[in-house]
Amino acid sequence: MSSLPPEQSYDSEVRSVVRRVHDEKAKSREKRRSQAHNKGRKFDKADFSGEVSSAELQQLCADCKSGKITADQLKRLSEGFKESDSCEKFLNNDGCLHGLVGLVSGKQWNKQILSLYCLVNLASAKIKSHQIARACGPYLITHISSSNSQLIELSLTVLVNLTQSKDQDTHWILHNQEVLPSVMEVSKSDSESVKELSYNVMYNMMTHSDVEGESFIPVTELVVSRINKRPPIHLLWLLYCLSSNQMIHSKIYSTDILNTLMQIATYEIFQKCDSRPLVKVLTPCIRILGNLCAGPCGADVSLHLVRHQDFPPILTSLLSTNYSSLCQETVWWLGNIVNNENLQVQEEFVELELMEKLENPAFQAIARLDPYAVSN
Repeated sequence: MSSLPPEQSYDSEVRSVVRRVHDEKAKSREKRRSQAHNKGRKFDKADFSGEVSSAELQQLCADCKSGKITADQLKRLSEGFKESDSCEKFLNNDGCLHGLVGLVSGKQWNKQILSLYCLVNLASAKIKSHQIARACGPYLITHISSSNSQLIELSLTVLVNLTQSKDQDTHWILHNQEVLPSVMEVSKSDSESVKELSYNVMYNMMTHSDVEGESFIPVTELVVSRINKRPPIHLLWLLYCLSSNQMIHSKIYSTDILNTLMQIATYEIFQKCDSRPLVKVLTPCIRILGNLCAGPCGADVSLHLVRHQDFPPILTSLLSTNYSSLCQETVWWLGNIVNNENLQVQEEFVELELMEKLENPAFQAIARLDPYAVSN
Protein backbone atom coordinates (compact mmCIF):
# COMPACT_ATOMS: atom_id res chain seq x y z
CA MET A 1 0.00 0.00 0.00
CA SER A 2 1.54 3.30 -1.09
CA SER A 3 1.46 6.43 1.10
CA LEU A 4 1.28 10.14 0.19
CA PRO A 5 4.48 12.14 0.26
CA PRO A 6 4.88 14.31 3.42
CA GLU A 7 4.26 17.56 1.48
CA GLN A 8 0.94 16.34 -0.02
CA SER A 9 -0.27 15.03 3.36
CA TYR A 10 0.45 18.40 4.96
CA ASP A 11 -1.42 20.33 2.22
CA SER A 12 -4.47 18.05 2.53
CA GLU A 13 -4.71 18.64 6.28
CA VAL A 14 -4.48 22.43 5.80
CA ARG A 15 -7.23 22.41 3.19
CA SER A 16 -9.41 20.29 5.47
CA VAL A 17 -8.99 22.75 8.37
CA VAL A 18 -9.72 25.76 6.13
CA ARG A 19 -12.82 24.08 4.70
CA ARG A 20 -14.08 23.26 8.20
CA VAL A 21 -13.58 26.89 9.33
CA HIS A 22 -15.44 28.20 6.29
CA ASP A 23 -18.32 25.78 6.89
CA GLU A 24 -18.62 26.86 10.53
CA LYS A 25 -18.64 30.55 9.53
CA ALA A 26 -21.30 29.91 6.89
CA LYS A 27 -23.48 28.07 9.41
CA SER A 28 -23.02 30.92 11.91
CA ARG A 29 -24.02 33.53 9.30
CA GLU A 30 -27.07 31.49 8.28
CA LYS A 31 -28.12 31.14 11.91
CA ARG A 32 -27.85 34.90 12.52
CA ARG A 33 -29.74 35.63 9.28
CA SER A 34 -32.50 33.19 10.25
CA GLN A 35 -32.81 34.77 13.71
CA ALA A 36 -33.10 38.24 12.16
CA HIS A 37 -35.83 37.06 9.78
CA ASN A 38 -37.74 35.21 12.46
CA LYS A 39 -37.67 38.26 14.68
CA GLY A 40 -39.91 40.08 12.19
CA ARG A 41 -41.85 37.14 10.78
CA LYS A 42 -42.83 34.93 13.70
CA PHE A 43 -45.06 36.59 16.27
CA ASP A 44 -47.13 35.24 19.09
CA LYS A 45 -50.87 35.85 18.83
CA ALA A 46 -50.64 37.87 22.01
CA ASP A 47 -48.55 40.42 20.09
CA PHE A 48 -51.32 41.24 17.57
CA SER A 49 -52.87 43.91 19.76
CA GLY A 50 -49.61 45.34 21.07
CA GLU A 51 -47.72 48.38 19.90
CA VAL A 52 -45.60 47.94 16.78
CA SER A 53 -42.01 48.91 17.48
CA SER A 54 -39.83 50.83 15.05
CA ALA A 55 -37.64 47.79 14.36
CA GLU A 56 -40.67 45.60 13.79
CA LEU A 57 -42.20 48.16 11.43
CA GLN A 58 -38.97 48.29 9.47
CA GLN A 59 -39.03 44.51 9.07
CA LEU A 60 -42.71 44.58 8.07
CA CYS A 61 -41.95 47.22 5.44
CA ALA A 62 -39.11 45.12 4.05
CA ASP A 63 -41.30 42.01 3.83
CA CYS A 64 -44.18 43.95 2.30
CA LYS A 65 -41.84 45.37 -0.34
CA SER A 66 -40.51 41.92 -1.20
CA GLY A 67 -43.99 40.37 -1.32
CA LYS A 68 -43.09 37.77 1.33
CA ILE A 69 -45.31 39.24 4.04
CA THR A 70 -47.58 36.75 5.81
CA ALA A 71 -51.20 37.10 6.92
CA ASP A 72 -50.12 37.49 10.57
CA GLN A 73 -47.70 40.22 9.58
CA LEU A 74 -50.46 42.05 7.71
CA LYS A 75 -52.46 42.09 10.95
CA ARG A 76 -49.50 43.66 12.69
CA LEU A 77 -49.05 46.17 9.88
CA SER A 78 -52.71 47.17 10.12
CA GLU A 79 -52.25 47.65 13.87
CA GLY A 80 -49.18 49.80 13.23
CA PHE A 81 -51.09 52.05 10.82
CA LYS A 82 -53.18 53.33 13.72
CA GLU A 83 -50.23 55.63 14.43
CA SER A 84 -49.65 58.43 11.91
CA ASP A 85 -45.86 58.18 12.31
CA SER A 86 -45.94 54.57 11.15
CA CYS A 87 -48.07 55.53 8.14
CA GLU A 88 -45.62 58.24 7.17
CA LYS A 89 -42.61 55.92 7.47
CA PHE A 90 -44.37 53.30 5.37
CA LEU A 91 -45.30 55.73 2.60
CA ASN A 92 -41.79 57.23 2.57
CA ASN A 93 -40.29 53.79 2.04
CA ASP A 94 -40.13 53.23 -1.74
CA GLY A 95 -41.89 50.11 -2.94
CA CYS A 96 -43.92 49.43 0.22
CA LEU A 97 -47.21 50.87 -1.04
CA HIS A 98 -46.73 49.10 -4.38
CA GLY A 99 -46.24 45.81 -2.53
CA LEU A 100 -49.36 46.32 -0.42
CA VAL A 101 -51.50 47.24 -3.43
CA GLY A 102 -50.16 44.15 -5.18
CA LEU A 103 -51.73 42.04 -2.44
CA VAL A 104 -55.08 43.82 -2.96
CA SER A 105 -55.08 42.63 -6.56
CA GLY A 106 -53.62 39.21 -5.74
CA LYS A 107 -55.27 35.78 -5.71
CA GLN A 108 -54.90 34.99 -2.01
CA TRP A 109 -58.27 36.02 -0.57
CA ASN A 110 -57.10 36.24 3.06
CA LYS A 111 -54.28 38.61 2.11
CA GLN A 112 -56.70 40.61 -0.05
CA ILE A 113 -58.96 41.25 2.94
CA LEU A 114 -56.10 42.01 5.34
CA SER A 115 -54.38 44.35 2.87
CA LEU A 116 -57.65 46.28 2.47
CA TYR A 117 -57.82 46.63 6.26
CA CYS A 118 -54.30 48.05 6.08
CA LEU A 119 -55.38 50.53 3.39
CA VAL A 120 -58.40 51.59 5.47
CA ASN A 121 -56.12 52.57 8.36
CA LEU A 122 -53.46 53.99 6.05
CA ALA A 123 -55.97 56.24 4.23
CA SER A 124 -57.47 57.45 7.51
CA ALA A 125 -54.14 59.08 8.44
CA LYS A 126 -54.66 61.71 5.66
CA ILE A 127 -50.96 61.46 4.72
CA LYS A 128 -50.06 61.46 1.00
CA SER A 129 -53.65 60.60 0.11
CA HIS A 130 -53.01 61.39 -3.56
CA GLN A 131 -50.27 58.76 -3.63
CA ILE A 132 -52.59 56.13 -2.14
CA ALA A 133 -55.44 57.11 -4.49
CA ARG A 134 -53.21 56.87 -7.56
CA ALA A 135 -51.86 53.46 -6.53
CA CYS A 136 -55.01 51.65 -5.40
CA GLY A 137 -57.93 53.54 -7.01
CA PRO A 138 -58.37 51.24 -10.05
CA TYR A 139 -58.28 48.12 -7.87
CA LEU A 140 -60.87 49.58 -5.48
CA ILE A 141 -63.16 50.28 -8.44
CA THR A 142 -62.75 46.67 -9.54
CA HIS A 143 -63.63 45.36 -6.07
CA ILE A 144 -66.74 47.51 -5.61
CA SER A 145 -67.99 46.11 -8.92
CA SER A 146 -67.57 42.54 -7.66
CA SER A 147 -70.11 40.29 -5.96
CA ASN A 148 -68.14 39.85 -2.72
CA SER A 149 -69.87 42.00 -0.08
CA GLN A 150 -66.85 42.10 2.24
CA LEU A 151 -64.56 43.34 -0.53
CA ILE A 152 -67.16 45.93 -1.55
CA GLU A 153 -67.57 47.30 1.98
CA LEU A 154 -63.84 47.46 2.68
CA SER A 155 -63.10 49.11 -0.68
CA LEU A 156 -65.83 51.68 -0.07
CA THR A 157 -64.43 52.34 3.41
CA VAL A 158 -61.00 53.05 1.88
CA LEU A 159 -62.69 55.49 -0.53
CA VAL A 160 -64.57 57.16 2.34
CA ASN A 161 -61.27 57.81 4.12
CA LEU A 162 -59.56 59.00 0.94
CA THR A 163 -62.38 61.39 0.03
CA GLN A 164 -62.33 62.91 3.51
CA SER A 165 -58.97 64.42 2.59
CA LYS A 166 -58.99 68.10 1.63
CA ASP A 167 -56.15 67.51 -0.81
CA GLN A 168 -57.52 68.53 -4.22
CA ASP A 169 -55.04 66.33 -6.07
CA THR A 170 -56.59 63.30 -4.39
CA HIS A 171 -60.08 64.29 -5.53
CA TRP A 172 -58.97 65.00 -9.09
CA ILE A 173 -57.22 61.63 -9.27
CA LEU A 174 -60.35 59.81 -8.07
CA HIS A 175 -62.52 61.88 -10.39
CA ASN A 176 -60.31 61.05 -13.40
CA GLN A 177 -60.37 57.37 -12.42
CA GLU A 178 -64.19 57.61 -12.70
CA VAL A 179 -64.79 56.52 -9.14
CA LEU A 180 -68.10 58.40 -8.97
CA PRO A 181 -69.98 56.38 -11.66
CA SER A 182 -68.86 53.13 -10.03
CA VAL A 183 -69.98 54.30 -6.58
CA MET A 184 -73.33 55.43 -8.00
CA GLU A 185 -73.82 51.99 -9.52
CA VAL A 186 -72.98 50.10 -6.32
CA SER A 187 -75.34 52.38 -4.35
CA LYS A 188 -78.19 50.43 -6.01
CA SER A 189 -77.26 47.45 -3.83
CA ASP A 190 -79.84 45.95 -1.47
CA SER A 191 -77.34 46.10 1.40
CA GLU A 192 -77.99 49.05 3.71
CA SER A 193 -74.35 49.24 4.80
CA VAL A 194 -73.19 49.42 1.17
CA LYS A 195 -75.73 52.16 0.45
CA GLU A 196 -74.62 54.21 3.46
CA LEU A 197 -70.95 53.88 2.52
CA SER A 198 -71.59 54.81 -1.12
CA TYR A 199 -73.64 57.88 -0.10
CA ASN A 200 -70.82 58.83 2.27
CA VAL A 201 -68.26 58.66 -0.56
CA MET A 202 -70.45 60.83 -2.79
CA TYR A 203 -71.04 63.33 0.01
CA ASN A 204 -67.31 63.66 0.65
CA MET A 205 -66.62 64.15 -3.03
CA MET A 206 -69.23 66.93 -3.14
CA THR A 207 -68.03 68.77 -0.04
CA HIS A 208 -64.26 68.51 -0.37
CA SER A 209 -63.82 68.73 -4.13
CA ASP A 210 -63.48 71.70 -6.49
CA VAL A 211 -64.96 69.72 -9.36
CA GLU A 212 -67.56 71.72 -11.32
CA GLY A 213 -71.20 71.32 -10.31
CA GLU A 214 -72.29 70.15 -13.76
CA SER A 215 -70.29 66.96 -13.20
CA PHE A 216 -72.66 66.13 -10.35
CA ILE A 217 -75.89 66.27 -12.39
CA PRO A 218 -76.05 62.44 -12.70
CA VAL A 219 -75.63 62.20 -8.91
CA THR A 220 -78.40 64.77 -8.43
CA GLU A 221 -80.80 62.84 -10.63
CA LEU A 222 -79.98 59.63 -8.76
CA VAL A 223 -80.47 61.19 -5.31
CA VAL A 224 -83.72 62.95 -6.25
CA SER A 225 -85.13 59.68 -7.59
CA ARG A 226 -84.47 57.94 -4.26
CA ILE A 227 -85.79 60.49 -1.79
CA ASN A 228 -88.83 59.12 0.01
CA LYS A 229 -90.62 59.54 3.34
CA ARG A 230 -88.03 57.37 5.17
CA PRO A 231 -84.73 58.03 3.40
CA PRO A 232 -81.30 57.04 4.74
CA ILE A 233 -79.75 59.90 6.70
CA HIS A 234 -76.69 60.07 4.45
CA LEU A 235 -78.97 60.48 1.44
CA LEU A 236 -80.57 63.57 3.00
CA TRP A 237 -77.16 65.07 3.76
CA LEU A 238 -76.07 64.33 0.21
CA LEU A 239 -79.11 66.17 -1.15
CA TYR A 240 -78.34 69.11 1.14
CA CYS A 241 -74.80 69.22 -0.22
CA LEU A 242 -76.12 69.25 -3.78
CA SER A 243 -78.63 71.98 -2.93
CA SER A 244 -75.72 74.24 -1.94
CA ASN A 245 -74.89 74.54 -5.65
CA GLN A 246 -77.44 76.84 -7.33
CA MET A 247 -76.36 75.63 -10.78
CA ILE A 248 -78.27 72.38 -10.25
CA HIS A 249 -81.34 73.72 -8.40
CA SER A 250 -83.43 73.17 -11.51
CA LYS A 251 -82.58 69.45 -11.29
CA ILE A 252 -83.57 69.29 -7.62
CA TYR A 253 -86.70 71.42 -7.51
CA SER A 254 -90.05 69.73 -7.95
CA THR A 255 -93.29 69.82 -5.99
CA ASP A 256 -92.81 66.13 -5.20
CA ILE A 257 -89.45 66.80 -3.53
CA LEU A 258 -90.86 69.73 -1.54
CA ASN A 259 -93.86 67.68 -0.39
CA THR A 260 -91.63 64.75 0.58
CA LEU A 261 -89.34 66.99 2.65
CA MET A 262 -92.35 68.51 4.40
CA GLN A 263 -93.70 65.01 5.10
CA ILE A 264 -90.38 64.00 6.65
CA ALA A 265 -90.46 67.10 8.86
CA THR A 266 -94.10 66.46 9.83
CA TYR A 267 -93.36 62.88 10.81
CA GLU A 268 -90.29 63.77 12.87
CA ILE A 269 -92.06 66.57 14.75
CA PHE A 270 -95.66 65.36 15.19
CA GLN A 271 -96.26 61.75 14.17
CA LYS A 272 -93.59 59.43 15.55
CA CYS A 273 -93.83 57.92 19.03
CA ASP A 274 -90.77 59.73 20.37
CA SER A 275 -91.70 63.37 20.93
CA ARG A 276 -88.08 64.48 20.45
CA PRO A 277 -87.25 65.37 16.83
CA LEU A 278 -84.25 63.67 15.29
CA VAL A 279 -81.86 66.57 14.75
CA LYS A 280 -79.67 64.79 12.20
CA VAL A 281 -82.75 64.22 10.00
CA LEU A 282 -84.44 67.60 10.40
CA THR A 283 -81.25 69.64 9.97
CA PRO A 284 -80.57 68.60 6.35
CA CYS A 285 -84.31 68.93 5.53
CA ILE A 286 -84.42 72.53 6.76
CA ARG A 287 -81.16 73.40 5.03
CA ILE A 288 -82.34 71.95 1.71
CA LEU A 289 -85.56 73.97 1.87
CA GLY A 290 -83.65 77.09 2.91
CA ASN A 291 -81.17 76.72 0.04
CA LEU A 292 -83.94 76.21 -2.50
CA CYS A 293 -85.82 79.27 -1.19
CA ALA A 294 -82.69 81.39 -1.70
CA GLY A 295 -81.88 80.04 -5.17
CA PRO A 296 -82.99 80.79 -8.72
CA CYS A 297 -86.21 78.81 -8.15
CA GLY A 298 -86.79 80.62 -4.84
CA ALA A 299 -90.06 82.31 -5.81
CA ASP A 300 -91.75 79.06 -6.89
CA VAL A 301 -90.37 77.15 -3.91
CA SER A 302 -91.42 79.81 -1.39
CA LEU A 303 -94.89 80.11 -2.92
CA HIS A 304 -95.44 76.35 -2.73
CA LEU A 305 -94.24 76.16 0.88
CA VAL A 306 -96.30 79.13 2.03
CA ARG A 307 -99.42 77.44 0.62
CA HIS A 308 -98.57 74.08 2.19
CA GLN A 309 -101.02 73.15 4.97
CA ASP A 310 -98.26 71.95 7.34
CA PHE A 311 -96.03 75.00 6.89
CA PRO A 312 -97.34 77.11 9.87
CA PRO A 313 -97.33 74.29 12.47
CA ILE A 314 -93.89 73.04 11.35
CA LEU A 315 -92.32 76.49 11.62
CA THR A 316 -94.08 77.25 14.91
CA SER A 317 -92.80 74.00 16.42
CA LEU A 318 -89.25 74.45 15.13
CA LEU A 319 -89.04 78.06 16.29
CA SER A 320 -90.18 76.97 19.76
CA THR A 321 -87.83 73.99 20.09
CA ASN A 322 -85.15 73.79 22.76
CA TYR A 323 -82.64 72.58 20.16
CA SER A 324 -80.85 75.84 19.42
CA SER A 325 -79.29 74.52 16.21
CA LEU A 326 -82.70 73.64 14.76
CA CYS A 327 -84.07 76.98 15.91
CA GLN A 328 -81.24 78.84 14.18
CA GLU A 329 -81.66 76.90 10.93
CA THR A 330 -85.41 77.61 10.97
CA VAL A 331 -84.91 81.37 11.48
CA TRP A 332 -82.57 81.35 8.49
CA TRP A 333 -85.09 79.38 6.38
CA LEU A 334 -87.94 81.76 7.32
CA GLY A 335 -85.72 84.75 6.56
CA ASN A 336 -85.10 83.47 3.03
CA ILE A 337 -88.85 83.25 2.43
CA VAL A 338 -89.75 86.62 3.99
CA ASN A 339 -86.98 88.41 2.10
CA ASN A 340 -88.13 87.05 -1.25
CA GLU A 341 -88.82 89.98 -3.55
CA ASN A 342 -91.56 88.20 -5.48
CA LEU A 343 -94.79 90.14 -5.03
CA GLN A 344 -96.99 87.04 -5.13
CA VAL A 345 -95.07 85.44 -2.25
CA GLN A 346 -95.49 88.60 -0.15
CA GLU A 347 -99.21 88.78 -0.94
CA GLU A 348 -99.74 85.14 0.02
CA PHE A 349 -97.92 85.75 3.28
CA VAL A 350 -100.34 88.55 4.11
CA GLU A 351 -103.52 86.84 2.90
CA LEU A 352 -102.82 83.64 4.85
CA GLU A 353 -102.05 85.72 7.97
CA LEU A 354 -98.73 83.97 8.36
CA MET A 355 -97.05 87.05 9.77
CA GLU A 356 -99.47 87.13 12.68
CA LYS A 357 -99.05 83.38 13.30
CA LEU A 358 -95.26 83.35 13.14
CA GLU A 359 -94.34 86.77 14.51
CA ASN A 360 -94.32 85.83 18.18
CA PRO A 361 -92.53 82.43 17.78
CA ALA A 362 -89.93 84.09 15.54
CA PHE A 363 -89.42 86.92 18.04
CA GLN A 364 -88.97 84.46 20.92
CA ALA A 365 -86.56 82.33 18.86
CA ILE A 366 -84.39 85.30 17.93
CA ALA A 367 -84.42 86.49 21.54
CA ARG A 368 -83.09 83.11 22.66
CA LEU A 369 -80.46 82.97 19.97
CA ASP A 370 -79.28 86.58 20.27
CA PRO A 371 -80.75 88.54 23.19
CA TYR A 372 -79.03 91.75 22.09
CA ALA A 373 -80.72 91.64 18.67
CA VAL A 374 -84.16 92.38 20.19
CA SER A 375 -83.18 94.43 23.23
CA ASN A 376 -84.61 97.92 23.59
